[in-house]
Amino acid sequence: MPAPDGGEETLRAALAAMGLDPDRTQRFLDLNKDTPGTLLGQAATDTTFRAPSLAITEARAARQLPTWLYQFEYTSTAAAYAGLASHCLDLPFAFGLPADAEGVTAALGENPPQRLTDVMHSAWVAFVTDLDPGAGWPRYTTSQRSTMIWDAEPHTESDPLGPVREIWLG
Repeated sequence: MPAPDGGEETLRAALAAMGLDPDRTQRFLDLNKDTPGTLLGQAATDTTFRAPSLAITEARAARQLPTWLYQFEYTSTAAAYAGLASHCLDLPFAFGLPADAEGVTAALGENPPQRLTDVMHSAWVAFVTDLDPGAGWPRYTTSQRSTMIWDAEPHTESDPLGPVREIWLG
């Protein structure tokens, strides 16, 4: 498997520095084998955002506190971000910004899905208003681990981040 900037040895050393033992390093590499050019970026995202979010989500769910989790998977079609679901790309959808709002096309590309904007914005407004995003987004529990997948066609899945949780949280 090709590795970025310095080869596989450097990549494995970086993953070890992020807290992964050799077994979990190999599981991380296997999980992300289709994106070898972005492995360090994926590891940084996992350690900075996903693992801490999953730890908080798991702790809240274990105490049976109302908890919801999402994974944003819609990818930009804009030239500078094509194929990426980069950090903060979800914000224009969450805030209900129309496609012609300043900067939206530059970040998302032409014709971002209006359905994603409508559904995601409605869920966020419902959460802010009622502390519950609505029936279409079930709570996260330690038995079900329901996760909203925000994509061109929003849907829920049971434990899609299980491999990430197991690698980074043990």
